[in-house]
Amino acid sequence: INPCPTCVNGTKTVADINNVSFVLPTVALLQAHYFKLQGIFTDDFPANPPSPYNYTGNPPANLQTTNGTKVYRLRFNETVEVVLQGTSLIAPESHPIHLHGFNFFVVGKGLGNFDKGKDLSSFNLVDPVERNTMSVPTAGWTAIRFRADNPGKTM
Repeated sequence: INPCPTCVNGTKTVADINNVSFVLPTVALLQAHYFKLQGIFTDDFPANPPSPYNYTGNPPANLQTTNGTKVYRLRFNETVEVVLQGTSLIAPESHPIHLHGFNFFVVGKGLGNFDKGKDLSSFNLVDPVERNTMSVPTAGWTAIRFRADNPGKTM
């Protein structure tokens, strides 16, 4: 929930990942990268949530996000694992996710908050299902893996 001086109640609902709401740049990210244009994006997208909380319980009092055009650089052919955590904020629901330019493997899924110490042991690393779209369960999590072999900028 971010401040909005022109909105009826003074706030607006925004989407975010790791507390960053994407701001659409005036120049395409790949174009800015290719032409080495400065000031279009920053390299400080956080690898983890900056302020962890009980995502499936009562939300914290301050739900404000940061706004920015931030990227997280990956090495070519790097294997990447992303855990997408559903929350109980506003209207909890199962949420579909699509990763542009890649198929990925769903290596784990569960209810509640993802617990690295407990949930990693349940990952299917032998024959995980390959998808380009999947769903993060209501008040749950989904872990995906993909190989960063499609060069370019993604958000």
